[in-house]
Amino acid sequence: MLRSVRRVAPMLLLAAPLACGDSSVATVSTGAEAGTTAQSSSDGGTAAPLPTGTGTGDLPGTSTAGDPSGDSSGGTGPAPDLCAELPPLATSGLVFSGDSRVAMGLAPGLGLEQFTLETWVRRDGPGKLASTGVGGLKLVPLITKGRGESDGSDVDCNYAFGFLGDVLAADFEDMATGANHPVYGKTAVPLGSWHHVAATYDGSTWRLYLDGLLDAERAADAVPRFDSIQHFGLGAAFNSTGVPAGGLHGALDEVRVYRRALAAAEIEATMNSSSPAPRDLVAHYRLDAADNDARDLVGDAPGTIDGASFELPGAVLDRGGAAVLADPRTMAAGGDTYTLLVDISDPEGDPVEVEFFARALTPADDFTLVALPDTQYYTRNADPPDRPEPDDPELFKAQTRWAWDNRALRNVVGLFHLGDIINNSDEDVQWQRASKAMAILEDTSDPQYPFGLPHAVSFGNHDLYPKDEPEATAVANSHFGVDRYKDRPYYGGNFDGDNDENFVIFQAGGLQIVVVSMQFNPAPTPELLAWVRSVFESHPRAIGIIATHYVVTGGGNFSPQGAALWDALKDIDNLQLMASGHVAQAARRSDEFAGNVIHSMLSDYQRSAPDPNNPEQPIVVEQSLTNGGHGYMRIWQFEPSRQKLYVESYSPKNDAAYTDEQNEFELDVDILGAGGPFVSLGVVPAVNGTASVELPGVAAGSVFEWYAVARDCSHSTTLALQQIDLSP
Repeated sequence: MLRSVRRVAPMLLLAAPLACGDSSVATVSTGAEAGTTAQSSSDGGTAAPLPTGTGTGDLPGTSTAGDPSGDSSGGTGPAPDLCAELPPLATSGLVFSGDSRVAMGLAPGLGLEQFTLETWVRRDGPGKLASTGVGGLKLVPLITKGRGESDGSDVDCNYAFGFLGDVLAADFEDMATGANHPVYGKTAVPLGSWHHVAATYDGSTWRLYLDGLLDAERAADAVPRFDSIQHFGLGAAFNSTGVPAGGLHGALDEVRVYRRALAAAEIEATMNSSSPAPRDLVAHYRLDAADNDARDLVGDAPGTIDGASFELPGAVLDRGGAAVLADPRTMAAGGDTYTLLVDISDPEGDPVEVEFFARALTPADDFTLVALPDTQYYTRNADPPDRPEPDDPELFKAQTRWAWDNRALRNVVGLFHLGDIINNSDEDVQWQRASKAMAILEDTSDPQYPFGLPHAVSFGNHDLYPKDEPEATAVANSHFGVDRYKDRPYYGGNFDGDNDENFVIFQAGGLQIVVVSMQFNPAPTPELLAWVRSVFESHPRAIGIIATHYVVTGGGNFSPQGAALWDALKDIDNLQLMASGHVAQAARRSDEFAGNVIHSMLSDYQRSAPDPNNPEQPIVVEQSLTNGGHGYMRIWQFEPSRQKLYVESYSPKNDAAYTDEQNEFELDVDILGAGGPFVSLGVVPAVNGTASVELPGVAAGSVFEWYAVARDCSHSTTLALQQIDLSP
């Protein structure tokens, strides 16, 4: 039997004494590279609502708010009682749906060897991807002159600037060979708030800027294809005949293109103004509703608006800069009370009010993933007398049905398969049985799950044809390929056009869980490993998981593929878990590099059966006696209130669990952003550059999350999510 489910009503403040004088409370930020100062986000307008978790706040007399790590910056615009004499903001922005765009045609004057591309942007959704070519990026386009079309000719991409996952990204193809030179950022750009973004290239080095701060740089040392005949555009990327690809879901304001790389000080000096620096400015798109067009104010490349519409207000311009939040910290204030503090500075010296938000994490915030190992023997039809019992497809169906049926009770947010979906890849009937079992997850009858339960697959050595040959995946892709998943919003993309390597994004409250699924391949290429890295690094706030067929051996060592993954990816901060099957045992290992811990797990029950003397412990037996593994699978229960992952091994059809230490255990994980709604702790003025508020009723052993919103006369700025972990 499974451990009893811990689902209780949460409390924001759990009254219990807290040891005084504890100055070691951790503050963990999202949206900033680990070990750096927390970034804050500027929001010039109202923020979009955020889907939250299952918890509810209950502090009397307080309001609830969204999660700054998710779909909203958490801000609600400027404080209404500050600088009341100012007129309403009159700016406007151009809103894109993902299928709309602005086309400028060939625009030869915007073919550039060196450049600065800058704009104000508001992300409202994930958008649609456009490729910059082999060796490049698949990004959501903002400002582009070209996309992937050919290599080594004037139909190469001159430049493309947009979003890779949640971070900024840019690319160009060079004059010499058409090779790509991509770069991507480190800081997640939240949905629902305006941000200034810029990309510069000075002939040798890419630099990306977010809200005036350098976010990433990378040497390229190449000449972009400045004579490209591909078209220039906004919100989409165009080829040499003007056919668009990709699409921004969000809004743009104040787009500018320069023929040189502006210095950081130049970007910062004009980014909050509607008047750009004039030197070397070759295109300026005000995108003003009063103009009702996309006129070019300095060049000769006016745009044609296709499907986009104007909206007021746009970004906050000509009212100075937003307040800056820095050094978030927590101090014990005595008894069960803590003080939350943040430093505040405002460029114009405007008065600033700060609102603090907090939530306690409880078992109501727990969420679950299901990992399916080696289902191959549940898809055959080996009847007696060849086997003691016929293979039972119902074991496979019971696994996926359990995940679907427990989507509410256990808050199951996703399922992933670890490979060897079937046993004989050339037998279509086995694929049909597997497809029917997985189709249980594709039930669209629940309005809360219009695309079914999110799930992913990886291909094991038995899924390949011929068996054991990496890349021999044509048959597997014909049943579980891109076409089956591409229209599902949780499907993030793939490496090279097929489903051999793919990633999905599961959602728990405001937290993303990114699962990269990889085929059985003892020797992954450097290009593939670079792609895997880019997936995790472009979702820096997410929990990262690798699912593939063979990572850990039965003895707890790395397989060749596992060793290659560890060597290449061990320094990625948010990669926390790797899971595999293939070997008919259970094993695990935890490895640390520079403070980053990755837990790797093996689970495969095809040669395991319950011990007659202790049915909660498996023994290895002759495979023909196991009925394919008796339907055991892994249940991963994430517990944010304990910062733990609790792993169970369970057979839904037999309603039985293995509880030995290799099959039931818990692991330390970092979980940030998966809680329920926040409550406001109050609004306070910033005094002498600091704002603070008390957080009372902090229970020993609890985990809290908090953030702050600073509002001046015209702006609001949101601090990235912080954590107070008092768990043992």
